[in-house]
Amino acid sequence: MLANPHEERLLVCVDYGSTGRKLIQRGGHLARLFGAELIILVFDSLPDEEFAYHKEVDIPLFKQLAAEYDAKVIVKKARAIDITEKIVKTAEKENISQVIIGQVVESVWTTLLGRSIVDVLLKQLPNADLHVVPVERASEEEDFDYDAGNRAYLIKQSDGTYEMTFYDPNQRAVYEGIFFKSLYTDFDNGIFAFRNEDDKIMEVAVKENIVSSLIDIDDY
Repeated sequence: MLANPHEERLLVCVDYGSTGRKLIQRGGHLARLFGAELIILVFDSLPDEEFAYHKEVDIPLFKQLAAEYDAKVIVKKARAIDITEKIVKTAEKENISQVIIGQVVESVWTTLLGRSIVDVLLKQLPNADLHVVPVERASEEEDFDYDAGNRAYLIKQSDGTYEMTFYDPNQRAVYEGIFFKSLYTDFDNGIFAFRNEDDKIMEVAVKENIVSSLIDIDDY
C-alpha cells in the first residue's frame, strides 16, 4: 500500500456477465479497504445486435454497483486482442495504482496470442499492482452459460407465482424484461431480468416458465 492510502486508484476490468459483477464487488471491497477511488472499465466486446439484451441488463447492473461504491464507469469498445491496450491507456490516463482483472481475461489473451496478459501489464504498468481473480472463486451458478436473451413478460398467477411468457397480447403482464435461457436445458430454465418499482434491475430464477419468487438471485 502507498504511504498515503487516499492516493490509491483502483481499476477493475470487466466484461458482460455475472463474473463482471463479481469482479466489481471485489474491486469495491478493495477500494473501501484502501480508502481508494474505484474506476470500472467495461469491455464492450460483444456484437451489438446479437447480444443487445446482455448489454441492456448488465450495463445498468454495473452502474448500480458503481453507485454503491461511488465508482466511475468507463465503457470501451474492444476486441479480445485489444484488451491490454485499453487497460494500459485507461490506467495511464486515470493514474491507476492497482489493476484488477479476471482469470477469464488472462486465459483469452494467452490462448489468442500465446503470452500472458499479466506479463504485458506488469511490463507496461510498472508502478501499478496487478490482481488476478481466479475463476474458481465464482460459484457454479454464477458461471452458468446463457443464450443471447429474449424479450419476455411475467403474468401473476392466483397462487402468487408468475408465469413467464414471450407474448402478452392482452397486456396482462406485471413486468416486462429479458429472459436468459440456460444452455444446458431443453426447458425454459434460466434467469429473468427486469426493472422493479424502485427502478432497480432484478434477476430472478425461472424454472419451466415459472418464477416462484421475485427475490433477486443474489439475495439467496
